Amino acid sequence: MEQEFTAREILAQIENDFFKGVDLGAASKLKGSKRREFTLAQVERLLTEKHGPSLLALWLSDMFWTADKGRLQPECPNPLMVLKEQQTLTEEEMDRLRLILGVAGLCHDLSLYFPFDLKEAFGISKDSFSVANKGFVEWLTSTEYEHIAMHTAFIMKKQYINMFDATQYQPAQDALAELYSMEYHKLVRNPNETEIPPRDYVRITVDEIQRIRQHWQDGIRENLNFEIVKLHDEIFGVVPQYFDKDVLAAAQALYDYMDKELCDRLVLEEYNENALSWNEQPESVKRTWADVLGRFAEKVREVRSKYLDEDWVTDDSLAFGYLMAHAQQCGRGFWGKEFEEDL
Repeated sequence: MEQEFTAREILAQIENDFFKGVDLGAASKLKGSKRREFTLAQVERLLTEKHGPSLLALWLSDMFWTADKGRLQPECPNPLMVLKEQQTLTEEEMDRLRLILGVAGLCHDLSLYFPFDLKEAFGISKDSFSVANKGFVEWLTSTEYEHIAMHTAFIMKKQYINMFDATQYQPAQDALAELYSMEYHKLVRNPNETEIPPRDYVRITVDEIQRIRQHWQDGIRENLNFEIVKLHDEIFGVVPQYFDKDVLAAAQALYDYMDKELCDRLVLEEYNENALSWNEQPESVKRTWADVLGRFAEKVREVRSKYLDEDWVTDDSLAFGYLMAHAQQCGRGFWGKEFEEDL
């Protein structure tokens, strides 16, 4: 039978294991920006120290919550999170607990890569993990808490990847998911799987997102439909630095075909949403999809021969795969999305 500990005993254990030598009593009286700075300093420390293979930040988080978004409590919660047990603590102990919970909460979100309240954590007025948020970018690239910044940059990258996935902008999605540093000759993985120094990690991540955003804004200035931008970049197979005249002509030709001949053509009543594999779809669905996408593939080859060099968009290329995936989304009715100007 496991020994049960009181709230006071667990609090003392946490203070000893995670805050040894730290005057939590004095720190618990801090307010405003001074309290925030204390919290950040502790989180930065906990993100740089490990117990076994895991960061102390994650260990502290696990004392209170499960590894879920929303800081969910486990089935058997820590007595420190139970009101009846908290009432056994003195006011001074509760003050220290509140401070520890603030530290542990940010540790939870950073070490598990979940978005958090930027105003509460960093004092940033605009709560947006976007490179368009100038205050956020300035904080990331200049703060002394470089490990916090690195983890936050990864959270931002994840949010952009999810947004590009939702808008079927695959070249941009892959550019971030497979972000590669030519400087370090390494993929920019999550902060626990990288040898790239924190400040450079932040710079590389921010620079790539800003590059993609600049490309997006260039498209807005040229009055390009978002689908045209996606087609242009899919033909390149990457998010390029510029808009090419011939590639834009090819993108426009594909757009016109998709808009007229392809959009909604794969929305079929007999399509089985519950099928576990493509083989389980009705034969009529398979035939329609093969016919519609086969004709689009022929259109891609036609456009390639008219506007592009012969080694562009070959049938076995990534670019061809991007275009075919785009065609599927168009055929299923995902078409005509607009830019989000505050990318």
